[in-house]
Amino acid sequence: MMTSRFWLNQDFIDKFSEKGSGKDAVALAGYKRAVGNFVRIVTGENIPVRFSNGNQSYTDGKVVTISTSADPKDFDSNVGLALHEGSHIKLTDFELLRSMADFVQKDDNFMLAYAEKHGIDRWMAGPGILTKLKDILNVVEDRRIDDFVYTTAPGYRGYYNALYDKYFNHKIIDKGLQSSELRTEDWESYMFRLINITNPNRDMTALKGLAQIWETMDLANIGRLKNTSDALQVAWDIFKIIESNVPVAKQQEEEEPGTGEGGAPGEGGKGPKGEIKNPEGGGEDDGEGASGDDSKDTGDDDYEGNSKGKTSENDEDEDEGQEVNEDGGDDYGDDEPDDNFDQLTPREIQQLEKAQQAQKDFLNQRIKKKKSNKALDRTVEALDAGDVDSKEVKYGDDGNLRKVNVTVVRNVTARMIKDVDCCMWYRYGNSKGPSHNAVTEGLILGQMLGKRLKVRSESKNTVFNRLRTGKIDKRMISSAGFGHEAIFQKLETFSYTPSIIHISIDNSGSMGGQKLHNAVKTATAIAKACSMIENMDCVISYRCDGRFAGSLDKPLMVIAYDSRKHKLVQFTQVVQFIGTGGTTPEGLCFDAVMDEILKDARGKDAYFLNFSDGEPYSGSYEGRVAHEHTRKQVQKMITNGIKVISYFIGHAGANSSNNFRTMYGKDASFIDVSSVTEVSKTMNKKFLELA
Repeated sequence: MMTSRFWLNQDFIDKFSEKGSGKDAVALAGYKRAVGNFVRIVTGENIPVRFSNGNQSYTDGKVVTISTSADPKDFDSNVGLALHEGSHIKLTDFELLRSMADFVQKDDNFMLAYAEKHGIDRWMAGPGILTKLKDILNVVEDRRIDDFVYTTAPGYRGYYNALYDKYFNHKIIDKGLQSSELRTEDWESYMFRLINITNPNRDMTALKGLAQIWETMDLANIGRLKNTSDALQVAWDIFKIIESNVPVAKQQEEEEPGTGEGGAPGEGGKGPKGEIKNPEGGGEDDGEGASGDDSKDTGDDDYEGNSKGKTSENDEDEDEGQEVNEDGGDDYGDDEPDDNFDQLTPREIQQLEKAQQAQKDFLNQRIKKKKSNKALDRTVEALDAGDVDSKEVKYGDDGNLRKVNVTVVRNVTARMIKDVDCCMWYRYGNSKGPSHNAVTEGLILGQMLGKRLKVRSESKNTVFNRLRTGKIDKRMISSAGFGHEAIFQKLETFSYTPSIIHISIDNSGSMGGQKLHNAVKTATAIAKACSMIENMDCVISYRCDGRFAGSLDKPLMVIAYDSRKHKLVQFTQVVQFIGTGGTTPEGLCFDAVMDEILKDARGKDAYFLNFSDGEPYSGSYEGRVAHEHTRKQVQKMITNGIKVISYFIGHAGANSSNNFRTMYGKDASFIDVSSVTEVSKTMNKKFLELA
């Protein structure tokens, strides 16, 4: 079972799996946000997450790139990769990595011995050593950081397991470890055995010194390495062990000082770099070369010290006992294949070489990458910044309950209007939008309205004296001895309760022209007035049913302004580009943000002001079912103390009038389009009512 299923709904997984169809940008933005949240939890840093059209997910050490072409089974491994690379940023000392050459040069005795062994000057020894040392450090450092995350955040284990399954779980690796291949003392053989040292098929007798390397790494206690400096020292010790066992001739054949491509751990998107799934020890599901489907077991027992998890004492005893074969001789360094080992076919040898290369590519940051999809990146980044998500809404009778996803945008920005396709706004780059004049007129009207409303921010103090209880009035103390008892006073302070008004505008196609102009003008006026009052907040939303970010038509609720987090200037810059389009989802959009509306209203004088010019319609959402669902949403607000005032803009027939009152109650009003601005006067009276 995918660990991601706990937070990814099936609808998203199904859409992500569709071939030949465009990706749901809103769903991708939610997926990206979730992955980014995981990384932020681990690192405490805001690491960007982007998307690629390729089949690979990778990182350059600064940005995590996730494939949009991946199968759903790769969701977990994508999260695991992001966590792994994020943990490098948190835990790896990159300054130390850049000074590794100084570290190597400090071991003067070894450098002299190395130069003498290979017949080179001492100063030439460094580059060749550094290349191999970096590769070894990648393995050690990865196990250190993964152990930290794996043990401190056990909830992430499923993602790590999936990561290593995807990138290092090859049956041919298992077979290669047991075969006669790579049993000659050279760097290629040692690196293959080192990268896969936690694989349960490891053979500590395959090469001289492997048992010593195992003891030096001490994976069961890898947590003892507290920093990159500790890991570097272990890597240096392992380098010395390998160097002491590789003959000079083989060294010279393969060594070209300074030409290596090794990189520092965590840099350049190396991915797992051969790390174990359980950093504490080998296991059937824990090594890069772990066996395939026949041996997978993702249970927690894999990490409790058995053969599938942390190496048991029996495993260690067995490893130690393998240094001598049954005949009493050592089994190290035989150039000729041993008959006791399996022989790989030519095809299997090719497969093994390919699997090895894949591991090396991860180790040295040479995986094949495809450029990120810039257009998709821009869209998803804008959606992420816009705090966009999809809310499932249910409507209809119990016997015929229907579900629909409503897209909710909580932070409309100029960038979103530019980069995200939507039926609700104009995307051309003019400095002034179609509603520019309406906004300008609204600001002027709002300035006048705000001056009248300032009374709401004032408090009034009234003193009541000559009372028999309360605080002593100092002016009456002199009369206390003459039988007067009413020498007390009380101070009463009156102030208006903090208020919030949510203005929701029907943005369907029929609201175009003068209707939208006056609705925007009125909403802007009220927003401006509220901005002048300390204890009055304002939220403005638009709703319609139409396309958004490449999706098919569906309900869309856009929060264009929230005075608690947006400046008025941001609203005026954005709202002038908002146009009309689509149909009228009414109650569906109210339902999608109902929890927020009710939460915002607690402890305040709350108003919900609605502008509409038609009856609800959105696909199968129409007629009695839509009327009743909208009525229920309005009733929820009224029950929670919110004053609902709804205006039907234009001329409504008898049937529409009845339906409108059914949905919005007795406060429903019918006004001509030319008198929409009279709403401000009505609201002024409402605002000045006593709490």
